[in-house]
Amino acid sequence: MAFVDTAATTIEDQFAAGDENTSVGEIIGRGFSSEEITDAIEQIVETYLGLRLNPQEKFIDAYRRVGPAPFKEALYAGETKAA
Repeated sequence: MAFVDTAATTIEDQFAAGDENTSVGEIIGRGFSSEEITDAIEQIVETYLGLRLNPQEKFIDAYRRVGPAPFKEALYAGETKAA
């Protein structure tokens, strides 16, 4: 997921708005339709809440600690790979 500073007007402004913790997201699987996106976000949040070490651990810190695997598993559980 990416969050964008809507006050920034150029791509340069977007990157300048970050700090030392800013990073570019990566694709971890297929996209979701507008009908699926709410459930997908809920899965990500529920996974994060279950994995965080304490209520103060930020999402990005938990993600960097555990990596993408638990989030991918939560999002794509039950799907089979196309042959």
